[in-house]
Formats: sequence, structure tokens, C-alpha cells
Amino acid sequence: MKERGGSIRLRLLLAALATIVPVLALSALGLTLLFERQAIRLATQDLETRAGALIAGFTSRAAPAPPAETAGGDPGYQKAYSGQYWQIGFGGRIWRSQSLWDQILAVPETPPAGAEVRILEAPGPDGQQLLILDRVILVGPGDAPVRITVATSLARFKEARGLFVRDVLPFMVALGLFLILASVVQVALGLRTFARIGRDIEALESGRRSRLGHDMPRELRPLATAVDRLMDERDRRIARARNRAADLAHTLKTPIQALLGVTAGLRARGEVGAADAVEEIAGAITGQLDRELGRARIGAEGTAALARVVARIVSVLRRTARGEEIAITVDVPEDLLARIDPQDLTEAVGSVAENAMRHARTRVWFRAVAEGARLRLEIRDDGPGVPADMIEALLLRGVRLDSGGTGLGLALAQDIMDAAGGELRLTNLNPGFAATLELPRG
Repeated sequence: MKERGGSIRLRLLLAALATIVPVLALSALGLTLLFERQAIRLATQDLETRAGALIAGFTSRAAPAPPAETAGGDPGYQKAYSGQYWQIGFGGRIWRSQSLWDQILAVPETPPAGAEVRILEAPGPDGQQLLILDRVILVGPGDAPVRITVATSLARFKEARGLFVRDVLPFMVALGLFLILASVVQVALGLRTFARIGRDIEALESGRRSRLGHDMPRELRPLATAVDRLMDERDRRIARARNRAADLAHTLKTPIQALLGVTAGLRARGEVGAADAVEEIAGAITGQLDRELGRARIGAEGTAALARVVARIVSVLRRTARGEEIAITVDVPEDLLARIDPQDLTEAVGSVAENAMRHARTRVWFRAVAEGARLRLEIRDDGPGVPADMIEALLLRGVRLDSGGTGLGLALAQDIMDAAGGELRLTNLNPGFAATLELPRG
């Protein structure tokens, strides 16, 4: 299956870019076309003014007469191929401005009808492209038709269009850069909500909050609802699993107790070896059940104040049989928070601390430090330590080096650390022994 990954930010920016560039190109084209239309409109008005100047040379009461060479009043009419031209026709003859030299304007043979004013583009002298105004007026008592045609070269308008495009392009580029920058800012602001969702999920993972809730934009609420439902279902499954484990353990303890009761009869009959074997097997099974019950309780989320947990454990240790013999030193900052359920942390630290108290000669130390996103709690004792080849074995279930206990404490602490994303390390100090619990900070 093809992965549907990639960057949302990149996709949104590419979509914005794919929209901005065509829109700016179309805008530049549209502005150029509007400029051309306005230029042609102004040129047409200029031609109408020039035609009016020529029409003024005729009166409605006199018969039409050949126009003067200076007709139109523009010196450009006297300069060959100047770009300004006029042409007048009546009585089967055509008069033209000196600027046309020996050519005539390319207009249709059929003149405009009545008061029609014809505007057209046509080729002119010297390869010029002309804008032409063509109309007919009636002159004299007999309403003799006079065809007046004026033209101007479009070259200057094309040049003006080129200058306009040259001026508008930097503006369009600047506008495009501004819009792209605005899109970057817009996307960044929009994705800030996703960053907040990420922080909320981290808080969910660390136990600082139990659910995402609906305090977020409407579009993201279905996602939050789905995550919360998933968390609800997970909690229900964990609760069912814990209940099943507890039920199974309690169910098995009854026949185990009955089995232990049989040992009394075995001893009474003198079968001490068999009784000891049964008791050893039953003890191993009981220890394993206790460990599994402990593991079933692991996994609840939350944040634990490390100093508070250590203080409670130290208070209990000082009331134990060795509490008056062992000096306990505590160096745990009050502001350290661990990302773990307080009950789980209490059980893990308590198991390690109990082990330290049992083997210490005169002193036990609790010392905690924070290192970035992690914290370390070191529990040291000045006891004899353990053989180097037995350190790893201590974390295995049921392994113990003394005759007391079940061998479950350090193994259970290891399980708790694993479930919380932490680590338990054991070290010989020569003399003494240290257990270090490393956890993510809350």
C-alpha cells in the first residue's frame, strides 16, 4: 500500500503557489488588455477630434471644394509617413495628406452609410499598422457626400503597452512575493492548532490530562472525539485485563492453600522431604501469582511528585525493624515530577528501598537529579554488594541472594520501569550497592 505521508505545510504552500502564480499572470494579462482598450478609446477620441477639424473646413451652404494642404492643422500631416494621415474623397476624386505621400488609406470601397462612424484597423504606409476612423458627411445645397478618413499609427500605442507591461511586472512580482509570504504566515497560524493538539496528546501520554476534550476548533473536534473514545476503550480493556488477572490469581490461591494444608499430613507421616518439596513448589507458584498481580496493576497514567513519594517511603522505612539502625539521607528536589502513576512509583521505589535497607550496614542514600527530559533517582546502601555475575540475574523473577523475601521486588520494579518508559540499573560500588531508577519527567 502506498504511504500517504508528506508535509501538510508543503502541500498547502504548493497549493497556494499553484493559485497565486496563475492568478497574478491572469491579472497582469487583464491589466494589459484594459490598458490597450483604454488606449484605443483615447486614440479613437483623438481621431474624432481630428475628423472634426477636417469637417470644419466644409460648410453646409457651399459646394465641397478641394481641401488645403494644411488641412487638419497638425504639422504631422505634412511629414511623410509620420503616423498621422487624412484622406478626403468626393466627386470621384481622392485628396490625401502629404504624410501619405503617394499611397491611399486601405478602407473598404463602400463608404459608411448615413451617420455611421466606422472604426477599423488596417495596414498603412511604410509597414505601419493604423487605427482608422471613416465617415461620410453631406455638404452643400445638394447634400453632396464627402468621405472623410483619418488615421493614426498604432506603433506608439504598442510602445506604450510595452512600457506599461515593463512597469507593472515588478509590481506583480512584489505582489506575488507578498502573497506567498502571507500564505506562509497563514499556513503557520493554521498549523499552530495542530502543534497544540500534539502538545495535548503529549500531556495525555504523560498523564497531565486524561482526555483531549473539545476545547479546540470545530474542524478538529471529530479527531479529538475519536482519540477520547480510543482512550475510553483502552481504559476499559485495561480494567478488564486487570480484573481477569486478579480473579485468576485469587481463584488459584484457594487450591494452593489446600495444597499447603496437605504438607501438614505429610510431615505427620514423617515425609518431611515431600512436604518441603510441596511447600517450595507452592511458594514458587504463590510468588509468581503475586508478581503477576503486581504487573496487572502497572500501567495507570499520571504524574508523581518524586520528593513526596520518597518522603512517604522513608517514613515507613524508619518505622521498620532496622529503621533505628540505618541512617537514611534524602537529597530529592521538591519540584521533580515523574511521568508515572504515583502508586506505581511508590511500589517500585519501595521495592528497591526495602532491598537497600535489608543489605545496608549503617546507611542508605536517596539522591535525585534531573537531566533534560529525564530524571534519575539513585538509592545507595553501604552493604556488601552482590557478585558481579549476579547483577543481571537479580532482575529475573524469583531470584534472591538471601533467605528472606520472594525475589520479586527488583523484578517488579523492573516491570514498572519498563511500563513507564524508564529503566532500572544496578551497580556495585565497592563497597556498597546502588539501584538507579531513570524515568521521563512529568
